[in-house]
Amino acid sequence: MKKFLIIIFIVHLYPAFAQNVEISGTALGRPIELVRVIVYADQFSRIDSTIVVTTTDVWGNFNISLDIDKVNFAYLALGLKRGEFYIEPDNSYHFIIHSDTVKGSVFDQLPLQFDITPKNNVVNGLINQFNYDYNTFIYKNQKQLFRSASKRIINEFIAEINSKISNELYEKDFYFSDYVRYSLASLEWISKSKADSLVLMEYFIGQEVLYNNIAYTDFFRSFFNDYFKTQDSYTYDELLSSLNSGEWPKTDSLLKRDENLSNDDRVRELALMLLVSRYYHNTDVSKKSIIEILSGISSSSKFDYNRFIAKNFQKKLAKLQYGSKAPPLKLPDQNGDYTDINYFEGKFVLLSFISFDCKPCMFDFQKLQEIQNNLSDILEVVVIVSGGDMKRVVDYCSKNNFNWKLLNLENDIILLENYEIKTFPTYIISNPDATVAMAPAPSPGENLELYIQGFINRYQNKNK
Repeated sequence: MKKFLIIIFIVHLYPAFAQNVEISGTALGRPIELVRVIVYADQFSRIDSTIVVTTTDVWGNFNISLDIDKVNFAYLALGLKRGEFYIEPDNSYHFIIHSDTVKGSVFDQLPLQFDITPKNNVVNGLINQFNYDYNTFIYKNQKQLFRSASKRIINEFIAEINSKISNELYEKDFYFSDYVRYSLASLEWISKSKADSLVLMEYFIGQEVLYNNIAYTDFFRSFFNDYFKTQDSYTYDELLSSLNSGEWPKTDSLLKRDENLSNDDRVRELALMLLVSRYYHNTDVSKKSIIEILSGISSSSKFDYNRFIAKNFQKKLAKLQYGSKAPPLKLPDQNGDYTDINYFEGKFVLLSFISFDCKPCMFDFQKLQEIQNNLSDILEVVVIVSGGDMKRVVDYCSKNNFNWKLLNLENDIILLENYEIKTFPTYIISNPDATVAMAPAPSPGENLELYIQGFINRYQNKNK
């Protein structure tokens, strides 16, 4: 029985009040490190929201208590690394975090690896088992899925999944049943076993919007990213014109030309936000106009949660853009004296985020010194050292007569996240008024000095 393929509108009775959750764990060899539980503020914009913070003790143990009102996709973060789990009201979890086995930049590393033992393992257990079956099926049938026989193979897999999962479990946990439904819907769509118009009508138009289900929002985001690339109800020039107008109704009118989308204001509005956000960095489109469209939705939408999502899109798109306020920075130098970003007021600042054992970082130092010498009256180079061995960097700079301010990151993981540092070295340019000029900036060997000079000219012309 394909219960999860029947198209009816169901009101899901998630808990309407907050309930306590207890989280404990051990990370051997990781004393006094930051531990956080992170969720998405909303699952369409995908902007992070840290809901609780603690630190490990000297033995690597930690305990967290918080209140939540619904099942949520979440990350457990230790330092900069994070791993996925599902957090449920009125539950408890114990984590055993494994030691790192892969070193290098964040891009090279595995997610945070852990064993998790929930008091109630319904959601995590069911989803983990389903994901295993799903991924195994994809791996074994990846070639056949894009052939004419894919529809038969997919239908057989759906029947197999349906036979494994009892109706009782579906009825017991709506989050899981929705997760399965939209995961399988995504599979049908990717394999092209159903036309886009049929997928749209079966899974989105007139259906409940599952704002909080990660499988639903993953599928929604992927589907509409592709859908707008293949639609023929408006031209590219018409879209650019509507986006540059900064008028939400003008862009919405283009989407209304699609007969299916015109019948569901809520879904069309969400799809529109995804569409306009993808054009934020398009050189043919004004960034200001994109923000104005999202601002119109955030102030005028008749759907409360859509207004909230539009505000989050604005925050996410504006972060670290030219003219935005630089994230706060307050760190000690090699003498223990603290310096914050306002210390450099009146000068351009080149922030160089490095690790103490990063050879490419040290290789750039000579060029950095040349840049500061050439722009000494207006530019300050600040090196922020991660990794703990500050003395090694101090000695190296002293030996080579590199004269700039060295700051110790210590355990300020949040600062790296605020500046979106994923690898070392990373360079950030800030203006004399402590606003962002460029993040990230190119390396010294990629015409960094020319970029800095360009921002100097831009700032000076603007403030004449």
